[in-house]
Amino acid sequence: MTTTNTHFAEAYKSATAIVRKVAIVAFIGALGGLLFGLDQGFINGSLPLIQKDMGLSTDQAAFFSSVLAWAAAVGAFIAGWVARALGRKNTILIAALAFAACTLVGATAQSYEILLASRLLLGLAVGTAAFVVPLYLSEISPTHMRGGIIAMYQLMITIGIFLVFVSNATVEKAAGSDPGSWRLMLAIISIPAILMLLAGLSLPRSPRWLLLRQHREQARAVLEKTRASKPEIDHEINEIESSLAKGSNGFQLFSQGFFWKVLLLGIALQALQQLSGINSVIYYSTEIFDRAGISNAAVATVIVGFVNMVTTLLAVAFVDRLGRKPILYLGLTLMALTLLAVGLVFQYEQGGGVLTETDQVLTVAVVLLYIFAFAISLGPIVWIICAEIFPLEGREIGITITTIANWVFAASVVQGSEIVLQGLGGAVLFYFFAACCVIGLGIVFLFTPETRRVSLEDMEMRLRDGVRLKRIGV
Repeated sequence: MTTTNTHFAEAYKSATAIVRKVAIVAFIGALGGLLFGLDQGFINGSLPLIQKDMGLSTDQAAFFSSVLAWAAAVGAFIAGWVARALGRKNTILIAALAFAACTLVGATAQSYEILLASRLLLGLAVGTAAFVVPLYLSEISPTHMRGGIIAMYQLMITIGIFLVFVSNATVEKAAGSDPGSWRLMLAIISIPAILMLLAGLSLPRSPRWLLLRQHREQARAVLEKTRASKPEIDHEINEIESSLAKGSNGFQLFSQGFFWKVLLLGIALQALQQLSGINSVIYYSTEIFDRAGISNAAVATVIVGFVNMVTTLLAVAFVDRLGRKPILYLGLTLMALTLLAVGLVFQYEQGGGVLTETDQVLTVAVVLLYIFAFAISLGPIVWIICAEIFPLEGREIGITITTIANWVFAASVVQGSEIVLQGLGGAVLFYFFAACCVIGLGIVFLFTPETRRVSLEDMEMRLRDGVRLKRIGV
């Protein structure tokens, strides 16, 4: 951290009211991640019921499970322009409203076509939230708190996944063999969207967006509520205005080599997050445990969701203390080893071996260690870095493109995992994911900057000055 930013951080120790205000704003803003997590986890436990109730073929079920991710890529593309035109806050509110409406339509759908259409529109809302929430959180946060606050987005995703796992399991137990119980599962997750919509009305606008729109006094008013000292407010306004004065406008940045550097890094990190296999594990964990011979796979899946949620709290707590890269190194190493171990389990089972009770327990333990590793590293930190590395004028474009990349790879992994599991088996699938994690270690070492406690404007200036990509941070 620079000396100036260190001095500013000290002021927050006595500004408890400001810290509380920032925490409340961050919590409400991060609820967009909760919606993402609820819908991501909804498929697990509900898909077999939907397939039976609607009479879907295997191909239809696979497409239904992945269509949200494909639509979310389109939503992220649209969200960049909406966030610039209407503001980050209004875009969050639109996403919450659309999520609630589409969820209720899907829960009452009487045909596969209407259900599929509602899920497609739901994907647009989820993709919009996935774009705008990290962007908003990065712009509303004090520099020394930025990593932990953006990590709250991923924390909310994991909370949503855990809650929907528990909700689905509870509904399924109460409904018995009723294949229509998925409707209640889906309707329940509209409630948090309505609550987020109401709470989101109290969010302040992004000060960077206000200055982008030349609303200087309004930006200062927001900073006075979320910063601990007048010198910090003056410094941040001057940095943003200086950045705007030197920056290119929108698509003109594509003619600048420095922008391509951060753009390609962002795409690579988002691809890595998905090619590490997390969505395959989240969407198909019950099926994976079943195939591994574990009798109570639903309970094991709920445990997966719980570990995912609790571990992400560690990322929120330590990402601004330890830094982004050390945690990424740890997480990717553990993920590569655990994915290799799971692949070996499937290879043994595919060869005719039968897992003992001890083997089954060890399999669950290895999957939980994988979830731990992802939840402290790739889960939150990829979103953090992608929200930090782009210059202000190109932030919407950069985050739009990298978020689209995330959803495209997510959809490919979800749809492809089912095909590989059915055709080639789990061993090939998990060996592939392990190899991707090894490649990821190289990407982090060679190209990824350490962005801990460096202001967004400092990183932009170094990037424009031609500093090597991995050196634009500390």
